[in-house]
Amino acid sequence: MLRLKVKPIGEGLHPSETFVSVETRDGTQDLVVSPSAIQASSVAVGWPVGKEGSYLLVELPTPTTLGSQRVWVSKDELVKEKRAR
Repeated sequence: MLRLKVKPIGEGLHPSETFVSVETRDGTQDLVVSPSAIQASSVAVGWPVGKEGSYLLVELPTPTTLGSQRVWVSKDELVKEKRAR
């Protein structure tokens, strides 16, 4: 599984929410996630569904504040999750 680097930017409207920002090809975008979804400053995302140069199209766990469920991100913003076997 892949994880996308995020930067916490504040609390959500409910205790079960945290606002985070992600760096995309089109600039910084914000989304709300559960605090428990954040591990090592990253959140789980789906496998890339598209590729253009050094950018990959990934599906976010929740839509951004602009309504996007998928965003183009640099390969450098993704981390491969290490799982214990």
